[in-house]
Amino acid sequence: MQHTLTFTKDKKKYVSKPFDFETMCIINDAHNRGENSGPLSICRDAVDYMFEGTEATQDVINSLDASVRSKMCITLWGFYVDALSSKNG
Repeated sequence: MQHTLTFTKDKKKYVSKPFDFETMCIINDAHNRGENSGPLSICRDAVDYMFEGTEATQDVINSLDASVRSKMCITLWGFYVDALSSKNG
């Protein structure tokens, strides 16, 4: 199953690239640095990465409400935990 992030802005739906190994590495690196606490700050860069090369430009991503971005971070954290669990289980 391919995990993606989606959001709608100005009646247009945007879909990210699929969650992949590189996304996991971005989250893992942020988590291991210990500078960030909690999934919202740990997953911030990974959300940006997942939309690179899609129709959602960085300007669109940066203009999102904090609640939309937060929901995507929490969803992405869930993908990460699921991926870790499936590899360790």
